[in-house]
Amino acid sequence: MEESSRTAAEPEQSARDEASYSDRLIRTAGLAANSNGEAGLLSFTKMQALGNDFVVVEEDELDSIVTSSKLFDGWQSGEQPLARALCSRNFGVGADGLIVVRKSDRADCHLGWRYINSDGSPARMCGNGLRCLALWAVRRNWVNPAEFKVSTEIGPVTVQFVDQDRITVDLGEPVLDSKRIPVSGPDRSPVLQEALDVCGLTLLVTSVSMGNPHCVIFDPAVPEKEFAALAEAIQKMPTFPDGVNVEFARVKSRRHVQVNVWERGCGRTLACATGAAATLVAGVLEGRLDRIVRIELPGGSLSVDWSEQDNHVRLTGPARESFYGKVDLAVLLTEGAQT
Repeated sequence: MEESSRTAAEPEQSARDEASYSDRLIRTAGLAANSNGEAGLLSFTKMQALGNDFVVVEEDELDSIVTSSKLFDGWQSGEQPLARALCSRNFGVGADGLIVVRKSDRADCHLGWRYINSDGSPARMCGNGLRCLALWAVRRNWVNPAEFKVSTEIGPVTVQFVDQDRITVDLGEPVLDSKRIPVSGPDRSPVLQEALDVCGLTLLVTSVSMGNPHCVIFDPAVPEKEFAALAEAIQKMPTFPDGVNVEFARVKSRRHVQVNVWERGCGRTLACATGAAATLVAGVLEGRLDRIVRIELPGGSLSVDWSEQDNHVRLTGPARESFYGKVDLAVLLTEGAQT
């Protein structure tokens, strides 16, 4: 009975914790605004999900500062240098990617976003980034917790929010058709265990898109120290005309797999949620994995489920807010340009 009582109280306690955090955040932001009125300072929040980290900003504020400071003709015309400057680990805030939160352009969604990799290249999807966006939006009362939709470049994405440790993102159906992933060569579906000659080795790869392209290699017969060179070589191959995220996966059991990821646009990361989803799909297609698995990444674990009912892939995991502050974009762009 005692255990049951504690379990029942968890959601209520979580709601109180989130409300308390939001109150503190609003009070702190108010004090900062009153004590520091300098124009041109962009507010940001640094967030991470399993060590995959992001700079989060609001589009309206970003566009206002960029336009008034005459840095660019609208923030999107300068999104590449802005993302590179903010994500620089030496001269900026430091992150794997930039999340720009925007009002939804769809009536069926509660908010939208634009996601840009640290090298300035756009990405249509980022599962860890979406969980961070969800936590950010809940804490700032942009959305009501429980369930809401985010407008993305691949369409509406449903998010279920319990607390900062249990955020579920519905990534939709995996794309298995070679033209849509994309993978070069004749049309085929799926792109299953195809031989890829790279760095003097022949690797068997399965390719999947979860809104971005992935190349999954199971139980590679090479030491981990060689993963980086292999991944970088694969990402440059004409086989993947839009580039590709590369996953090296070691199966521990039908419900547990360890994965190392090299992401398109930012290199090796501690976690990649779409990579975890792609690994599950590839593992099921190859007959290695069940449809519900624990994906273990260097930064932690995700629970991933590929439903037989609606063919959707859903992943559940945590997100965290690291810190927040303000940054002078003009100074950041000038100093970053000197590197």
